[in-house]
Amino acid sequence: MSANIHFNGIQSIVLIGGGDLMAESALIFQQKGFEVFAVIAPRHCNEQLVKQPKTLVDSFSENGIKCELIADINQLNSSQLSGLIPEDSAALCFGPAWIFEQHIIKAFRFGMFNINPIPIPHYLGGAHYTWQILNQNREGGCVFQAITTEVDQGDIVAEHKFYISESATTPDDYFIENIEQGLIFIALIADRFTSGTEFTPKPYQTVNQDRVYLPRLRTDKQAYINWQWHRDDIISFCRAFSSPYAGAATFVNQQELRIKSIKAIDLAHPPMHPFAAGVIVRKLNNEVVVSAVGGFVSITELEQTTYQQLREGMRLFTPASILDQAMQYQVQLTADGFKD
Repeated sequence: MSANIHFNGIQSIVLIGGGDLMAESALIFQQKGFEVFAVIAPRHCNEQLVKQPKTLVDSFSENGIKCELIADINQLNSSQLSGLIPEDSAALCFGPAWIFEQHIIKAFRFGMFNINPIPIPHYLGGAHYTWQILNQNREGGCVFQAITTEVDQGDIVAEHKFYISESATTPDDYFIENIEQGLIFIALIADRFTSGTEFTPKPYQTVNQDRVYLPRLRTDKQAYINWQWHRDDIISFCRAFSSPYAGAATFVNQQELRIKSIKAIDLAHPPMHPFAAGVIVRKLNNEVVVSAVGGFVSITELEQTTYQQLREGMRLFTPASILDQAMQYQVQLTADGFKD
């Protein structure tokens, strides 16, 4: 069993990474009396926040939080690190750009920790909220996890579990609720830092036995609707690739269209044969009703030009070759982003 740890004497919090949770966590620690300092990689420098109409750097600047832009923190030597990292500090990371080498981890007196807003050990990997919506899963979690040289394999120091509300239907909705719950968790951690309360870590090996890993996804390569799926699965699929993403795709008359808003609809007509799946059976009042396996769906958010082109009796259809490519595609990442 891992030994208990405490943060008696901690003075400074170094934030590494990006995103809304990091931006708002900075304010929590600042209000609790900690010195707050941010280390930002180039890819996070001009990152637009979701909850605020500003960049991460602008948010820090407005609140008097010092930032340091670093291309690769692992390239810093001991002298550079000692000049950069405040004494008596811990690092809290929010989606950092780097896998940290051992000399970086040791440079922080109180250690390095990851704030992971997912229900570990489930939904490890990527596209967390998309996968959860696909699976109609509402587990919520935020984890305070020790950083090691192995990605996401440190001990679980503390965790906060909750459930996403039934009103959340898009990745944006899941994101907002996770941020709100994450900030509650961060405030509790900050209080425990201040009081010197001990943490009792949970060894990662025990958590790892229940791991569920799912890969990263790309909307432009993989979000194609199979009209032979059941109606409920099509609805989950469309919601999973909705805001902030471009929407799930299909074709009409060989033209691609993307769907961002869809719901089940009951008609005074029993469900149709699977051969009718994808057929537009009604177009009325900016609503397109489509037959699906097990019922009907109402599409309520399309580009206006696309809506004008649709006619009753047309079929929404995704060729098998497109579906096969989508299923076979695997996301590969480089330091700068996606690689086709």
